[in-house]
Amino acid sequence: MATLVRFVKSTNKDFEGEITAVFPQLKYNKALFGNDTLTGYAHIGQHTSVAKEWVKESNVPASEAEYLPLKQELESIGYILKVCKH
Repeated sequence: MATLVRFVKSTNKDFEGEITAVFPQLKYNKALFGNDTLTGYAHIGQHTSVAKEWVKESNVPASEAEYLPLKQELESIGYILKVCKH
């Protein structure tokens, strides 16, 4: 079964251009954070928590060329991905 993923590019001045994979169906520690925090993945830091508000306010959709290296990294560790359009 494929895991849904969205790739976003940060517009925040401290992380501008950084690509993050956001898994819209994978809640990050739902017991502690409820439904407002998702699981994400980045080259540096790897798996992390991602606030839904951060995704909306500090990011734009990444192009396929921009997210391809991160997608390949995720697939190399076993993910079968289905990329969601924004």
